[in-house]
Order: sequence, then C-alpha cells, then structure tokens
Amino acid sequence: MSEKTARTHSQLSNRSRPRDNKEKKVVFKGVLDNPFRVQWPSIPINLQNAVLAHILQMLEGASELHHKRCAESRKRNRATQSLQSASGKIKRQKIQDQDRNTSHDDAMEVSESAPVLASTDEIPPEIVEDPLQHRNTSAERLTVETPLILRHVICGINEVTKRLETQAHNSRRPTTVVLPEQLEITELPQPLKYVFICRADVDPAALIEHLPHLVASCNSGHTKDYIKLVALPKGSELVLAQALGIRRVAVLGIDVDYPDPSLELLLEPVPILAASWLSVPSLTRSLVPTHIKHLRTTAPKDMKATKEIRMQEKAAAKKRQHRKS
Repeated sequence: MSEKTARTHSQLSNRSRPRDNKEKKVVFKGVLDNPFRVQWPSIPINLQNAVLAHILQMLEGASELHHKRCAESRKRNRATQSLQSASGKIKRQKIQDQDRNTSHDDAMEVSESAPVLASTDEIPPEIVEDPLQHRNTSAERLTVETPLILRHVICGINEVTKRLETQAHNSRRPTTVVLPEQLEITELPQPLKYVFICRADVDPAALIEHLPHLVASCNSGHTKDYIKLVALPKGSELVLAQALGIRRVAVLGIDVDYPDPSLELLLEPVPILAASWLSVPSLTRSLVPTHIKHLRTTAPKDMKATKEIRMQEKAAAKKRQHRKS
C-alpha cells in the first residue's frame, strides 16, 4: 500500500493546483442563443386570474361527482367481496358434506335434502346483493349530474403530452388515398384547443419546458384549429385540484368540441405559438431573428498583471521540462 496520504482540497475548486486568489470583477459576455427555441406566451396577471375564475366556474360539481364515483366504486367492491365470500362458504360446506358420506346413496340423499348452491343464481336472495343493478342505477344518476366540461377535458402532464404528440404527428402526416375495403374504423381522440398550465407551481420547471415546443409544432403543421397555451397564476394548482376532487393537477387540456364562446372571447388576446422553421415553406420565407443573451461570469481586475504572471509561469514550466530531459 502506498504511504502517500490523500490530499484534501479546501478550495472551491477540486483541481490539483489551487487557484490563486486574485481580485475579480463581474462581467457579462454576449453569446448567441439557440435560435430554435419557443418562448412562453406573455399573459397579463389580470387575464390569468380571469381565466382561472372562468375555469373554476366550468368545473362546478366535478369534485362532488368524483367523490360520488369513489363511494359507488367502494360499495360495488364490498358487494362483490361479500358475494364471493358467501359462494366460497357454500362450496366449502359442499366438500365437507361429501367427505362425511361414504356411499353414493347417502351423498344423493344429502344432495336432495340440502341442495348445494354452486353458482351465484342458487345463493339465497338475502345473501346476494345485485351489484350490476346497483351499478346501472348509479351510472344513470352520475351521467345526468356529469358537468359538460368533464367530457372534453384531460388532466396531467403525461396525458396532455401524449395528446399533443399525436396531434403534431397527425398535422404533418401526408394525405393518402385509402380504399373503402381497406378502411379501418378507429376512433381518434379529439384535438386540443386550449392547454392551461400551472407554470408557477410546477417544480422543477423542466417537467413542462417541452410543452411550448409541442404546441408550436402542432400550430406549424397543416391545421386549421390552433392551440393556445395559457399560463395560470401562482396557487392555481391547488385550487384546480380541489375543484376536480383530485390530489394534484398541473396541466389541463380542453378539446375543440367544447362549446364555450365566452372562453374563446376571453382568450382572444393570447398569442398563438408557432415555429417558423417547422412551417410549410413559402416563396417569401423570412429568416429567424438572432437571439443574443448575456452570460454572467468573472474576470481579473488587472488583466495586464495577470498576463505577465501567466507568461512567467509558462517560462518556469519550460525550464523544468528542459532540466528533466
């Protein structure tokens, strides 16, 4: 084992040679930013609050409906478990009765005197609760009470991302002629029209940084229905979760079939995101504007003295190298 002890670095840097503590100053360097970027739309805070209030008004009754569905689901599960438990007890009783009787005649007598209930139809009515009828009646009642918005809304970052990816793919897919006998009937999801994001409440922010690019990709294809990306004010995540009756909701999407002219009028000032490099080529194609950002860094206060010290260090290193050779 080597007797050399491990070196402990007490400086800010873990380099083998400690950096000299020279006086430094803060400088800003201009660098070219990535041109293929899509910025978040700028929305005034008063418009964000108005949009949030309108969404909460549309979601009235959603929380109560969710709690009712959860209660009905628990009731159906308890009824199914009790039904299975009663059927299992009767089957076990049948096996015990068959073990006690040694002859076929005795077994037949036992079967005629006390019929074995092997199926759910033979279980006494006082034991069985019809979960199907209970489900149908509750489903009919819940369908009447379901708010209209719940039929046209999807929640969650993953679900909205999948829908936007599908929509972007369909907007750029080439049109093909399909014969009637080759046509397969597939129900495609309705495209989204609005995407609401609780941007100030999402941590880390990298979870939603891809959504502006997806929305711009959808809007830059062969489409007539543009998607609007709307950021909601801080604290809207908890308010929307309480309105929906769930624990958390960061992204909310509404499809094109939801009829709400007031919401469309309210979101008219929101700009439409687009990516010019993904749009259809045209004869009068404009260049992407240059994006310049400033990088904050440090530099020595006395650049001349720093250069002289650096040159002396290089000369000393060359002398050491010649001595070794």
